[in-house]
Amino acid sequence: MSAHSINVGDASAAPKPDAMIVATAVEKWYDNNFHVLRGVDLTVNRGEVVVIMGPSGSGKSTFIRTFNALESYQKGQIIIDGIHLTEDIRNVEVIRQEVGMVFQQFNLFPHLTVLQNVTLAPTWVRRWSKVQAEDVAMHLLERVGILDQAKKYPGQLSGGQQQRVAIARALAMQPKVMLFDEPTSALDPEMVREVLDVMRSLAESGMTMVCVTHEVGFAREVADRVVLMADGLLIEAGTPDEFFNHPKEERTQKFLSQIL
Repeated sequence: MSAHSINVGDASAAPKPDAMIVATAVEKWYDNNFHVLRGVDLTVNRGEVVVIMGPSGSGKSTFIRTFNALESYQKGQIIIDGIHLTEDIRNVEVIRQEVGMVFQQFNLFPHLTVLQNVTLAPTWVRRWSKVQAEDVAMHLLERVGILDQAKKYPGQLSGGQQQRVAIARALAMQPKVMLFDEPTSALDPEMVREVLDVMRSLAESGMTMVCVTHEVGFAREVADRVVLMADGLLIEAGTPDEFFNHPKEERTQKFLSQIL
């Protein structure tokens, strides 16, 4: 089977009524000459954890950034929880409230405390009172294991702690979907586990998650499906056992031989 024959059915079994993300034939060009996404199909169901893997430059980060309009796309269709993601700013605003994102770099405001970083969006976007926002924020900081750091500034924290603040900040908007774009790649090895533990806990709670990562152990343990992207194409998708132990595509076999 060629990479070009992958379709929604291969990527997601059959689309279900509880589909949270439906991306169909998504295409994107940079500067009209670099075809970064070449007709990608993927459906992510409510409560599902999908891990996207692939070599650098494969389009995987660009693909998930289209889910909350951080990247535009030129062809195809993306639907998030029943809302079509178009250039209509009203739809974009609604979707961004429902889709949380954690980046490789933490993107925290250095002049704000941990607590202020977490409460900023709920007070400005959701119009919560300071009391409500701080109550939710303190609960989330406890959930990610850094409640005792609430009054510190990002520069006073380790990389792992900063990334956990970033996760709490995304969760403070009470999203329906969490996107993770290589959240551990900027961390020292000893800090990776503490972030992955928080992500495992989120998955166990039933959060819908799409994670771009090279953390094989996390993918094997937590993912419902693992997807390989390369050259702007979705090459193969399957359960962790299928993907890692019985890959069908030659491109997947080559990729796994380089990382395992």
